[in-house]
Amino acid sequence: MNINGFEFPEDLLYYPEEHVWIKTEGDVITVGITSLGQYMAGKIFEVSTKSKGEKVNPRTVVFTLESAKWVGKFRLPVEGEIVEVNESVVKNPALLNEKPYEAWIIKIKGKYDEKKFKKLQEVSKLFEAETTRVVR
Repeated sequence: MNINGFEFPEDLLYYPEEHVWIKTEGDVITVGITSLGQYMAGKIFEVSTKSKGEKVNPRTVVFTLESAKWVGKFRLPVEGEIVEVNESVVKNPALLNEKPYEAWIIKIKGKYDEKKFKKLQEVSKLFEAETTRVVR
């Protein structure tokens, strides 16, 4: 779905507080940043993540994004273990700006808080309001 020029795939779940998307395949959760999230961050020049094999919970900073105007530490309502880090994104963080839905950041084997992650139809009005606010 296109909302004011930003794409939001309808097959993903969203954690709107952090502008994060997830895709689940069995008990593996793929995590990335939304098109609106990367726009608000600006040109992302550094991505750091927990390492493969590390355990995470809702208090854990799972990954950090850095741009010229902002440093974002991402804690997510997930619990499990990092099973994969997208090394392409770590080496070339601009991929998050170029293709935010192809350039996932990490994969976690575990579970997520189903009340916190929303389907697009549940958060589309929120995203619409936010895009109107941030785009000048």
